Amino acid sequence: MSIAVTDGATGRRYPALAALISLVTFATLQALALWRTGGAFEYPLDDVYIHLSMAAQIVKGGYGVNDGEYASAASSILYPLLLTPFSETGFHRYLPLIWNTAAVIAAGWLWGMVVARAAGADSRLRMLMTLVALIGPLAFNIAGIGVTGMEHALHVAATLAVLVGLERFLREGVVGWLLIAGILAGPMLRFEGLAISGLACMVLLFSGRPATAVLAGLGALLPVAVFAWVMTSIGLDPMPNSVQAKLLAAMPGVADRPLLRQFVVLIHNLAQPPGLAIGLMTLFWLGAGLFAPRLRRPPAAWMWRVLVGAGAAHLVFGQIGWLDRYEIYVVVWIAGWSLILAAPWMARAGLAGPLARIATVAALFAGSFHYLVDMSLRGPLGARSIHLQQYQMARFAKDYVRAPVAVNDLGWVAYRNPHYVLDLWGLASREALATRLTDPGPGWAGPL
Repeated sequence: MSIAVTDGATGRRYPALAALISLVTFATLQALALWRTGGAFEYPLDDVYIHLSMAAQIVKGGYGVNDGEYASAASSILYPLLLTPFSETGFHRYLPLIWNTAAVIAAGWLWGMVVARAAGADSRLRMLMTLVALIGPLAFNIAGIGVTGMEHALHVAATLAVLVGLERFLREGVVGWLLIAGILAGPMLRFEGLAISGLACMVLLFSGRPATAVLAGLGALLPVAVFAWVMTSIGLDPMPNSVQAKLLAAMPGVADRPLLRQFVVLIHNLAQPPGLAIGLMTLFWLGAGLFAPRLRRPPAAWMWRVLVGAGAAHLVFGQIGWLDRYEIYVVVWIAGWSLILAAPWMARAGLAGPLARIATVAALFAGSFHYLVDMSLRGPLGARSIHLQQYQMARFAKDYVRAPVAVNDLGWVAYRNPHYVLDLWGLASREALATRLTDPGPGWAGPL
């Protein structure tokens, strides 16, 4: 498999187009949210304020949401640390917006780089790849996950950095800074990043770079190991309570049966449109690799392995949904490698003409319809709901109750609340989570 090097002007055009459409879509969704809230800025998820509360506690020397109480309520190792600046100012709550704006631009640019690497210098692919660069960010919800205010857009950018860097290594033998940065950052942003970083290190290990593979692998694992050690040393579980709460709550009755649990996860994921799409693409490439000789020869063989491996791993161990954000990293991973693997064959077979463009646009718009339409409706409505519910409850708790409270939604009520806040859902309370999962009767929260 050979790919011609893209010329400079063309190579920059795809990233610029993808970054621009990502930013414009992001700004449009933010404007829709402002319109729905009557001009009040808000995130569509209350979880953002959990991370902001964690960041404020980190600045104070703690780790949790209440003064003097440890709790692993964040779903990311790195994200609360990124939110520590300006914790005592009114600007603090806008930091997630700043980080996600940068992440959306970066993810869009990196998607454009994937398209440029796939297109190479082949003029026959130019129009087709231009369409992919433009519609891809819409089809893969790059802007939508940025609107949530969480760490997922940063995780997608890290995943795409690994993809671009790994493709360059496989084609040119160059281990660039993008590859190393993506390998190191992914697991710190989301624990699912271990799968992508692990696959990349496996490729390096078996492709003549064992020292680089070992060092990069240790760099990816070390922060996770240190985090787990710190959590256990302060009396918490090594896995964040927020992650456990969502995983266990989604699988009542099978949480303590590993094989059955993962089978339930697989069936649940395949029952949702994005999960089904991931499954079909993984199955397609699995079959293609078994019957297409060119996919069994390097470097295409390694591209095929990391594509199929990541898709299968997420279906069995990952999650789909939760405001269309949990699976996006693996969606762009599969889409990017699919594009790189298929582009040379399409050019040689003459499949880059009008019919191919129509089919590609139709496929991408299918993804756009699911993600963009869903996010255009649920994102602004989610921001409005958070403003009318959690924000108002936070005002009530802080300005009128002025005493310890217990809540089901932790974020806004805990953020900058000088009084104790008990999380009945269990993101910030091991006791509440353990009690809730036993299906207790009325009055179970009293002792807590």
